Amino acid sequence: MFRFLKEIYLTGFTLGFKFACERWTPLINLGKGVTAVALFEAFILMGIAGWIDVYLGSRTFLSASKMAVGIAFLVLCAANHYILVIRGHGIKFERDFSNLEKSRKIRLLVTCALLMLANFAFFIYSVSAYQRFFHIIPKSGF
Repeated sequence: MFRFLKEIYLTGFTLGFKFACERWTPLINLGKGVTAVALFEAFILMGIAGWIDVYLGSRTFLSASKMAVGIAFLVLCAANHYILVIRGHGIKFERDFSNLEKSRKIRLLVTCALLMLANFAFFIYSVSAYQRFFHIIPKSGF
């Protein structure tokens, strides 16, 4: 099970890396892969932070300044860059990805895509619950 989760994590990097890779240099493609994984993790963490705020009844976690959020995101990027690029786990998996058997490759891509969609839905639902709990009603454009 842990191996499968690790492969899904590496598949997320590979998807970010290979997205429009012909137009970019390899260094930029590495950055795209790291950013894709970091965004996935950031959405999870922001959703969890919102639910912690709702549970505690305070605005502790999501009331952080934009600077703190930016620094936290850069820390996520740096941690993922170390694991995926410097240690070479992401680069090695990306090179081996095209040689995987077709059924395994499809299983990894579908699972990764479904997890990304579920993660995004969790984040949107968390934002909605946070706004309802703290009576933050966005102004409509109408």
